[in-house]
Formats: sequence, C-alpha cells, structure tokens
Amino acid sequence: MNLHQHFLTAKPCYKAGRSIKVKGLMLHSVGCPQPDPMVFIKNWNSASYDRACVHGFVGGTEAYETLPMLSSPGTAHRGWHGGGSSNNTHIGVEMCEPSCIKYTGGASFTCTDKAKAVAFVEQTTQTAVELFAKLCKFHGLDPLAPGVIVSHAEGHKLGIATNHGDPEHLWRGLGTGYTMDKFRAAVAAEMEDDMTKEQVLEIIKEYEAGKTEQNPGEWSQSDREWAEQNGIITGFGNGKMGYQVPCTREMMVAFLHRLWKVVKVYIDGKVG
Repeated sequence: MNLHQHFLTAKPCYKAGRSIKVKGLMLHSVGCPQPDPMVFIKNWNSASYDRACVHGFVGGTEAYETLPMLSSPGTAHRGWHGGGSSNNTHIGVEMCEPSCIKYTGGASFTCTDKAKAVAFVEQTTQTAVELFAKLCKFHGLDPLAPGVIVSHAEGHKLGIATNHGDPEHLWRGLGTGYTMDKFRAAVAAEMEDDMTKEQVLEIIKEYEAGKTEQNPGEWSQSDREWAEQNGIITGFGNGKMGYQVPCTREMMVAFLHRLWKVVKVYIDGKVG
C-alpha cells in the first residue's frame, strides 16, 4: 500500500475542526466509474462542496488520507460520510470503482470488461484491507468485534448510517464472492502479519544497537574468555558482549583485524 496525505483543507467539514473518539471504521465505495482517487480529492476540496467528506480514498495500490485519521490514537477528525450517528463514531473510507462499469439505476450496473473490473476491485479491496489494518492497530481496534468494521450497508442495518448498498453491491455485481466477513477476516490476518514483521524488525534493531543480550551457550565459555582476554571481542561498551548478535561485515573486519594482531604477536615470538 502506498499511503499519501492530501487533506481536504478547503472543505467546510475540515474547517469545522471537530473530532471524534474512534469506535470503528466504515467502508464505502464511490458509486461511480472512477478509479482515480485524486479526481475525487481535487473535486471535493472546495469551500462550496458542503456535502460528503470522508477520511480517505483507496484506488488500486494507492491510499489517500483526506481528513486527519492517523494523528492521535483513539481520535480522528469528524467526517461526513455515513450519515446518522456513524459520523460521530466511525472513520469513513471510500473505495474507487473501475472505469468499465456503468450504473443503470440504484446499485445496478453493467460492465464492459469484467476481468479488468474484477482485477481492479480485488487490488483496491486488498489495499483497503491494509489501510484498515493500519487504522485498527493505530486506534487499538479489534477488527472482528461487532460494529468495529462495517460497510455503509451494514451501517444502515445497524441504524447508524443512511440507506446505501455499498460496497457489497460492487463485489456482488461483479461476482467476486467477497463479503464483509471476509474483509474483516483479511484485516485481522493482515494485522497479525504486520505485528510479526514489526516485532522481528524491532528485535533486529535492538540486536544491532547491542540492547538485547542473549545468553551464549556454555560450550563456548573458554573460547569467549580467551577472545575477551586477548581483546578480540570487546562488546558494545555498555556491559553487553552481544555474542548472539548477527555479525555485519563491519564487525567481521574488526574481528579479523584484532585476531591478526594476536596471531602476529605469536608469530613474532613475543608471547608463549
């Protein structure tokens, strides 16, 4: 996911400066054949556009933050996206739709290139999954808890949003087999993957900084004592020897140079 920031600073919604305590996320789709999020961002960022105002747009691999939603954990700028009470509790994100569809009335549409449309929708949905995983993690939300991640259509059934059928109508109309239950499950899986990656990166970072000390095995004790006594292994200067730290080429060069000094002393017959 490529995440960009393009706040809708000219809109009355942005200028109102109201905030909400984030209780959930609402997924929308734009309801017209436009795959480029920047088209909406440019058209909506106007003082005269006093209607809808969402927190973000997703299209293909690109995601855009259009109202502050990743500034302070637990809070976000209040948007105008779901109607009803959802505006006071949920962050709203719009998924763009493929250019090869044409609406014929309500949530019904035709499609001139189904393969192209499905490919775009699947990629956009995956990007939305990644964005929602990031939002859930940032705001401490459980994506599988009731009412946390909902579609606009589900929001209406819950009585917190206006009567719309998105985005299920898009998935259903293209025969993708995708559902909100699958979307929520995908967000949860993405969060697990992200957490694992972050934990691994943090461990590596701590190792490289010499902050994490893993106890070496007893089998190497005499070798370690010899290396320390001869100045080959000196540690990180903070009391940590870092025997379990991954060895960089820089560390290897220092090790070889120190070892050569010790070997040279033996060769020159200055000791032992």
